[in-house]
Amino acid sequence: MTASKTVPEEMEEELNAPDGAQYTAEEPEEDAGDPGVRTVELIESAPGVRTASADCERGKGITHPLGCEWVDLSVSVRVKKRNKGERGVTMKQLVRPTSGYAQSGDLLAVMGPSGSGKTTLLDAIAGRMKSAAVGGSITFDGSVLTDSQHQAFVSYVAQEDSLLGVFTVSETLRMALRFRYGYNMKSEAELKSLESHALKLVGLTSAAGTKVGDIFRKGLSGGQKRRLSLAVELVKAPKVMVLDEPTSGLDSASAFGIMSSLTALAKLGHTVIATIHQPSSDVWTLFDKLLLLSEGRTLFFGESRAAVGYFGALGHQCPELSNPADFFLALINTDFPLHACDLGYLQRAYGKGAPAAAGSAYAGLLPHEVALAKRQKKHVDLDVLHAGKACGFLADCVTLSKRNLLNNLRNPGIFWVRFAMYTMLSLMIGLMYLELGDDFSPSSVLSRINILFFVAAFLVFMSVAVLPFFIIERATFLRERGNGSYSVGAFVLSNVSMALPGIFVIALASTALIVPLAKLNGFGIYLAALTAALFTAEGFMSLTGALVPHYIIGIALGAGVFGFFMLVEGFFIVKDDIPPWFIWVHYLAFHTYIFRAFMANEFEPIASFDELPGGAPAQFSSGRAVLEFYSMADVAIGRDIGIVVAFGFFFYAMYAVVLQLFHTGKR
Repeated sequence: MTASKTVPEEMEEELNAPDGAQYTAEEPEEDAGDPGVRTVELIESAPGVRTASADCERGKGITHPLGCEWVDLSVSVRVKKRNKGERGVTMKQLVRPTSGYAQSGDLLAVMGPSGSGKTTLLDAIAGRMKSAAVGGSITFDGSVLTDSQHQAFVSYVAQEDSLLGVFTVSETLRMALRFRYGYNMKSEAELKSLESHALKLVGLTSAAGTKVGDIFRKGLSGGQKRRLSLAVELVKAPKVMVLDEPTSGLDSASAFGIMSSLTALAKLGHTVIATIHQPSSDVWTLFDKLLLLSEGRTLFFGESRAAVGYFGALGHQCPELSNPADFFLALINTDFPLHACDLGYLQRAYGKGAPAAAGSAYAGLLPHEVALAKRQKKHVDLDVLHAGKACGFLADCVTLSKRNLLNNLRNPGIFWVRFAMYTMLSLMIGLMYLELGDDFSPSSVLSRINILFFVAAFLVFMSVAVLPFFIIERATFLRERGNGSYSVGAFVLSNVSMALPGIFVIALASTALIVPLAKLNGFGIYLAALTAALFTAEGFMSLTGALVPHYIIGIALGAGVFGFFMLVEGFFIVKDDIPPWFIWVHYLAFHTYIFRAFMANEFEPIASFDELPGGAPAQFSSGRAVLEFYSMADVAIGRDIGIVVAFGFFFYAMYAVVLQLFHTGKR
C-alpha cells in the first residue's frame, strides 16, 4: 500500500487468497469442530482482514516473519529514597534488561505473579511509557517507530474497560469504525459487515442491541464488557495487538473463546502479545510462545510446549494432570515462599541460554531466532504507517459531536438531572420573590440584589455536579487517544460545541421562570449573562476534571474555588472594602463580572425610587446610586459578559493543553 491508496483498495488486495479465491463478507457455515478453526473462518470471511496466507504469497513462502523485537529492554522509575538519613531519589528497575521477540502468526503469552512487571513490559512494547525510563531498543518489522506510527501499527487493550454506558454494543463498534475509516472510506454495507464479524468474533452477536450500562441502567456483564473492549480494537485490524489481561473477569468458557479468537487472529498474520494472570489448562494449550517473568527478570522465553520439559530439566517437574500455568506461577511466586524455588538459579540458567543439566534434548529451547527472522523478507508495507488514519480532523469532529450529543441526551446525569434541578430551583426563586411587584420601592432593593447574587453564585455552583461524568469520559478519551483514534483538538472542540445547546436550554428555562415571576429587568441580557456564566463554569469544571485523579477531589476543589469567588465578587463585601491582598481574586473571579452584569441590567434603568411611607427619604435615590454604593458605577454590560465568555474559552483552552501534555494514554 502506498500513501496515495485508499484503505478499501488495500483491503481489496489483501482479500485475495493464495489459490485465487476471493474472500467475501458472507456468513460462514457453522462448524462444530475446533473453535479456533471456526474463528479463523469468521476472521477470513471479514473484509479487510490481513491474512497470513496472503502475507505468505507476498513473502514468497515465509510464514513467520518477525513482528516485534526488543533487545536489552529495561524499565526504570524514579522513587524516593526510604533509608533513614538519605534524601533525594533513586532509580528502581521494574523490568531488568531482557530480550525477546514476537512473530507474526504466534500468540505470545506473558505470565508472572502480581508485581512481576508484566504490564510494565507490555506498556513499554506498546509505546505507552511516559514517566519511566525505557532502555534498550524496540523494533517492529525491523523499524523503530515514532509515536504516531506506534498508534497506527500497535493496538493496545488495557485491563480496565473504559466504555460509555449509554451506547449499545453495535453503536460502540460503529463509532470505532468511524474513527478508523471516516465517512467517505466505507459504505454502510461494508461497515455493517465489519461490525457483524467483530461481534461474532467475541461472541456478542446476541447482545448487539444491548446498552453497555452504567450507574443509571443495567447493561452488559463484566465479561461482556471485556469482550466488547477487545472488539473495539479488533475492528481497526491492527498489525500488532497488545492486550493486558484480556481474560480478566471472564468465566473459563468465555476466556477460552477469547483466547481462541486471539490465536486465530495471530494465525492470520497478526502479532498478538497478551499478559495472562491465571490461564486454565485449555487456554494454556493455545499459547505459541511463553515469556515468564518474576521480579522484573525473565525466567523463560521460548515455545510454551517446551516449558514443562525445560523446568523439569532444572529439577522442577510439573506433576502429571496439573495445569502447567498454575505450577509455574506457584514456582516463581516470591510472596508465598512455600512453593517458591531459588529464583537466582533460574535466572542464571536462563542467562546461559540453556542449562547444562538439560542435555541436548533441550539445548534449543531458548534460541533467539531474531537473526533468522530479520533475514526474511518483511511482509509489511511500512508506507501504511505514514499514511495514518483513513479519516481526518473534520470526520473525527463529526463522529465525536454525534457521540457527545447522544451521550448528553441519554445520560440523565449530564443534562436531564441538571435541567430538572435548575428548573425546580428557578421556579422556587421566582415564586419566593413573586410579591416584589414592579414598583421598585426601596424596600425591594435588597431582595432584588439577593436574587441576583443567588443566581450568579449558586446556579453557577451547581455545575460541579457534572464533574463525575467528565472523569468517566476522560477514561474513554485516554483509551482512544492512546490508540490514535482522534486528536485532542477534535475531542475538545466537539465537547464545547455539543455542551452549548444544553447550557443554553438550561439558561433559557431558568430565565423564563425567574425574570417574569420576580419581575426583573432585561430578559435578553439576563439570559446572555446566565448562559455565559454556565458556559464558563462548565469550562472550569472540565479543566478541574483534567487536573485531578478522582471526582471527589475535583468536587472539593471546585466547591472551594467557587466559594472563594463568591466571597469576593462584590456582594458580601463591596470592591472598595476588599483587602488589598485579596483584590486580585476579585478581578480573577468570573463570578465578579456575572454579578456586575446582573446588577447593571437590573438597576441601570431605574431613574428614581418611590419615597418611603410618611415621606421619609429613601436610602437610594436611583438605580445608579445602588451601583455606586456597590462600586459598580463603571460597569459596561457587554464588556463584562464578554470577559466571562473569554474566561470560558481560556478554561477550555487550558483543558486542551492539560489533555495534550498529561493525558497521552501513557503511564
